Amino acid sequence: MIKYAIRLHNNSQDAHLIFHATPDLTHYNWQWYLTEDKKHEGKPIKGEFYQSYGTTTDLIKKFGEEGKYIYCKYIDRNTHQEYKSELIRLYSDINKIINSGTLFDDISEYDENGDIIKKGAKLQI
Repeated sequence: MIKYAIRLHNNSQDAHLIFHATPDLTHYNWQWYLTEDKKHEGKPIKGEFYQSYGTTTDLIKKFGEEGKYIYCKYIDRNTHQEYKSELIRLYSDINKIINSGTLFDDISEYDENGDIIKKGAKLQI
C-alpha cells in the first residue's frame, strides 16, 4: 500500500490522507473496510470499491472513526484469490497516525495558495 498525507497550511494536526491499495495492479476488485478491532473483519465502507481511498482528519473526527482501523480487501479477477492490505489506525490528528506506526510514503504540505509543497518543489493540484 502507498500512503500519502498532505498537511494543511500552518496546521500541524490536520491533513488530507490518500491510500492506494494496489498501485501497480489493475485487474482487481477492491472494497475498503473499517474495524474497531484489527483481529476482526470490519464493515464495508459504502461506495468505497476503488483502488484508492481518500479522507481527512476532520472527516475521521466527524464520522466517529477515531481509533478505528481502515484496510482494503482486493480480489484478483482472474484467479479469484483474495488479499488484504495493511491496517491503518485512524485519528483526527496526523501526528497520532504517524506515532501509531503508520509509515507514509510522502508527507507534503499545502502553502497559503493551496498548492502542494513537496521536497522544495511546488506542485499544482
